[in-house]
Amino acid sequence: MSRLGRPFSMAMFGFAITAFFVSYQMLTASESPIPRDSAYMLGFVIMCPPSLLSMAFDPEVGTNRFYALWTVIALMNAGLYATIRALLSKRL
Repeated sequence: MSRLGRPFSMAMFGFAITAFFVSYQMLTASESPIPRDSAYMLGFVIMCPPSLLSMAFDPEVGTNRFYALWTVIALMNAGLYATIRALLSKRL
């Protein structure tokens, strides 16, 4: 795999983490009978630091604002993972 492909694959991994986080939030929304597990939420926040932005805006799950905000968060997380991978590959 080329050096350029590795940061891209890590970016896709970061994007996927955010997608799983959003899926988990929708699955455990307030109307859902499934309760949210705080350990899972903490794990997602650790793996997706840009998700802390959602606390500032606090959109309701399932609205257009929710999807727009989480799209931006997903892109930021993808950029974070790609940047970390690129910096690590230069260092190693």
